[in-house]
Amino acid sequence: MVKTKILVTLGPSICDYDVIRKLVEEGVSGFRINYTQSDRKTWDEWFKIIREVSTSLDKTVSIIGDIPGPQIRIGDFEQYSVNPRDRVLLVYGDKTSDRNTIPVPIKKFFETVEIGDIILLDDGKVILRVIDCDQSANTVEALVLNSATILPRKKIVISGKDIELPLLSNRDIELIKYSIDRGVNYIAISFVRRAEDISSVRRIIDNYGGFQGIIAKIETRSSVYELDSIVRESDAVLIARGDLGLHFDLEKIPLIQREIAKKSIEYSKPCILATQLLESMIHYPRPSRSEVVDIMNAVNDMVDALLLTSETAIGKYPVEAVKWLKKIIEVSENNISYDSINSFRNRIKYVDLRDKHALGLLLLSERIGAKIVIFTKTGFLPSHISRIRPQVDVYVGSNNKIVAEKLTIYYGLKPFYLSNLEGEIDYDTGVAKLYEYLKKRNELKYGEVVVEAYSRKEAGIYEIRIKQVV
Repeated sequence: MVKTKILVTLGPSICDYDVIRKLVEEGVSGFRINYTQSDRKTWDEWFKIIREVSTSLDKTVSIIGDIPGPQIRIGDFEQYSVNPRDRVLLVYGDKTSDRNTIPVPIKKFFETVEIGDIILLDDGKVILRVIDCDQSANTVEALVLNSATILPRKKIVISGKDIELPLLSNRDIELIKYSIDRGVNYIAISFVRRAEDISSVRRIIDNYGGFQGIIAKIETRSSVYELDSIVRESDAVLIARGDLGLHFDLEKIPLIQREIAKKSIEYSKPCILATQLLESMIHYPRPSRSEVVDIMNAVNDMVDALLLTSETAIGKYPVEAVKWLKKIIEVSENNISYDSINSFRNRIKYVDLRDKHALGLLLLSERIGAKIVIFTKTGFLPSHISRIRPQVDVYVGSNNKIVAEKLTIYYGLKPFYLSNLEGEIDYDTGVAKLYEYLKKRNELKYGEVVVEAYSRKEAGIYEIRIKQVV
C-alpha cells in the first residue's frame, strides 16, 4: 500500500457499485462529491454504495463534500466560436439571445473589473482583455485573445483579482447541513480568503451538531497571502492548482504549491494536491510523460494525498487512472532517499513531549525494521506520526468510526475501524484487540517485530512497547 493517499472525485464515470468497489480494492482511501454537479438523489446513492463497499471489503474510507462557494458562472446563451481580435460584450443578466454577448449575473463583477484586466472563462480556455467598461450600464467590452468556443454556465474570473462576495450562499449553508446529515467526514470550502472564513463555517457545523473536519481550498490570491492563518484554522488544506493558475503566473504555481505543502506540514494538517494530475487520461488510457514527472515531484514534496478530479468523474478510464497513479506513487516513494527524509524532518519543530514521543517512536521503528501499531480515541498521536512522514507501516485502530475515517487522508497511516469494540475501552485492551485483528488479516506475520504505542495525554504518559509476532 502506498503512503501517499489516493482520493477520487465521483461522477458519471464511477457511479455504480462494481466500479467503486474496484477503486477501493486498488487503494482509493477517500471519495470527493462535487456539489456543483448532480443532485441529492444521486449523491444519496453514492453515499449508500460507498458505505456498502467499505463494509463489504472491511476497508475504512472517507467522504468529502465539496461546497461550491462564491464562484461566478456566466449565464445561458447559444454557444459560439470566436477568433483573436473579435470583440465580445459582457452584460449584467442571467441569459441572452444576442451573438457575441456574455451574460454575467453578478453585479459585483462589473464593479470590480477595469480597463486592461484579463478575463478568463472556462478555466482559462477563453482569454479576453477588457478595452472598455461602463459601470453605470453594467457592461464590459473585451477583445478576444485566442481562438475558442464560448460555452454557457462556465466559470469566469478576473485574473489577479478576488471579487468580494459572501463566502456562503443560502444553498451552500443547506449543503453544509446536508453533509452533516449524511455523515461526511470532511467539508471542503471553496474560495477561502481568510481564517475568519474557516471560523464561520466551523460555527455553522457546531450549530448543526456536526463533527466534520474543514478542508480549506487554497485557490485565490487572498488565500495565498493569508496562508499561515488559514492553515492554522483549518483541519486540512487542498491545493487547487486549476484556480490558482487563473490568478498567478503559471511559472509560479510550483513554488506556491511547495510553500502550501510546507506550511501544512508545519502545522500537522493534511495537504491534498488536486487538478490536472492525469488530465490526459480523461480521453486516453496512458498518462503523458510530463504528468508522470509532475506526480513524482508532488510525492517528493511529501503531500499527504493526491486527488483525481475529472479523470475519474467524467473520464473514459477511471480505474486505469487510479492504477497509473498508484504505480507512479510506488516508484516515487521507493526512490526517496533517507537523506531527503532526514532533511525534511529536520525542518520540523518538535516543541513538546508529544512531538518528541512521535519522533522517537518512528525513529526506533525504522531503525529496527518494526511495524507500528497504535490504538487511538482521538487521532492525535497518529496525526503527529504522519506529520514526520513514516517510512514503515503504521497501523491505527479506533473504536470511533469518525476518527478512523478522518485518518484516511493522512500520509502513511493505515486506519481501521474496530466495530466490535463498544463502549469505553482502555488503551491496553484497544492495542491488544488491534494486534489480534491485524494478525487475522495477515497484516502482521510470524516473526515480525511490532512497536505498540499510545498516549495518555491527560496523564502526560507516552508509552512504547516492542514485541515479536508469535
